[in-house]
Amino acid sequence: MKPIVKIDKIDKSFGDGTVLNAFSLDIYPGEILVIMGASGAGKSTLLNLIAGLEKPDAGTITYDEAIFESVRVPFPFVFQESESLPDWLNVRENIALVAPDASDSEIDQILGAVELSEHAKKYPPELSGGMKQRLGIARALICRSKVVLMDEPFASLDEEMRLRLQNFLIDLQKRLGFTVVLVTHDSREAERMASRVVTLSGVSAS
Repeated sequence: MKPIVKIDKIDKSFGDGTVLNAFSLDIYPGEILVIMGASGAGKSTLLNLIAGLEKPDAGTITYDEAIFESVRVPFPFVFQESESLPDWLNVRENIALVAPDASDSEIDQILGAVELSEHAKKYPPELSGGMKQRLGIARALICRSKVVLMDEPFASLDEEMRLRLQNFLIDLQKRLGFTVVLVTHDSREAERMASRVVTLSGVSAS
């Protein structure tokens, strides 16, 4: 199978610290790729490199052209916390904000996919932690992206909600077929969700 993202021998340093050294990785369509590693090993840096927010010091990252076809944002992020959600916009308006050209029916479909249809008029402070994370996922999906980047998206939730959202994402990803690159420090989460696990050591991967 042809990779949707191909990372070839990239180096990345910040100051005197090397984060990634000759790092290579193929990411395939329709997989949930879990990235693990200790704090400072380069997990979030890797997501930023994939998204083009950082540039490698050496090496190359190449992309399947399909990533950029008929999408609004090629690499949307879902983060651990939801502070980035504008509190003055309701659920529906938060989704429309990142896709102002989206039709009402498209937003309705996304709301249904993340099980927020009944909460469309609520504002972020009125939502549970799990609902906020589903809203974050909805904002990523409305971008029509082939690859969704997730940086510890469930770490701030209690165990019950974390399990529910893990199952929710697994089911949603299977139905819609997008690729997920998910950073986590939780080995149980990785075992539960991953098609494949890559562990960063700070200068390499296994």
